[in-house]
Amino acid sequence: MDPERYVADRETLAARLRELRRATGLTGVQAAASTGMSQPKISKLENGRLLPSEHDVEILLDLYRADGQERSALLALAARLHATLESNRTILHRGAARKQAEIGEVEADATVLRYFTPGGISGLLQTAEYMRRVFTLALTGAELARTVAARQQRQQALHAPGKQFTFILTEAALRWRFCPDDVMAAQAAHIASLSTLSNVRIGVIPLTARPGDIPLHGYEIFDERLVTIGLEHATVAVTDPRDIATYLQLFEVMANAAEFGESARARLGTIARDFQP
Repeated sequence: MDPERYVADRETLAARLRELRRATGLTGVQAAASTGMSQPKISKLENGRLLPSEHDVEILLDLYRADGQERSALLALAARLHATLESNRTILHRGAARKQAEIGEVEADATVLRYFTPGGISGLLQTAEYMRRVFTLALTGAELARTVAARQQRQQALHAPGKQFTFILTEAALRWRFCPDDVMAAQAAHIASLSTLSNVRIGVIPLTARPGDIPLHGYEIFDERLVTIGLEHATVAVTDPRDIATYLQLFEVMANAAEFGESARARLGTIARDFQP
């Protein structure tokens, strides 16, 4: 992928959608109401923060009464952008232990690492028993043992010199009774202990927090050059600078809603005690 061409094309599509709306005299709110989209989505499409689907473009062009030539050009541009994005995605669905090793290689190559996990515990923070139960959902026998060992090997990165880690978890995930209560209590205590490392920041978003956005999934940011998104069946890698900027901004929003330091450790301690009989 040519990053400069991709960014230029994306900016062209966003700008033209904005110009067409303005030419019709519609506000963003009116365009949203007419298409069934939200006003924030219209804004993100027009500012290039969100890549519209071909269907989105078609709906907007209908509303703006774009002529045939421009309609064809913009639909072709949207199709090319999505084809480029798809070709740049790395899908990893090989052996589970090998996948852990591959993730470890990415982590070893990064200096500033950020992890946001709204529905579970980040792999680098998991206790052995918690991760064993995670992998038991899909693995057994020798493959289970190899995968647990590979994840534990990844955790050594927390102690590597020159690296800075920031993890953001949710209180809801920490209280999710995925494991027996004693395992969950030990997990919360383990995270509190790791938060005392000088190069590790761990934030917890309390149940009472009012975050400024709704994340749709977890993700990891490696320096400012790669974002990985874990799906049920695969991991997607994102390298486009504009998309990475979006995830950095969202990470900052989540960090602003989280407690760090002593406040986070106090909450983790409360959670651990609540799991104890």
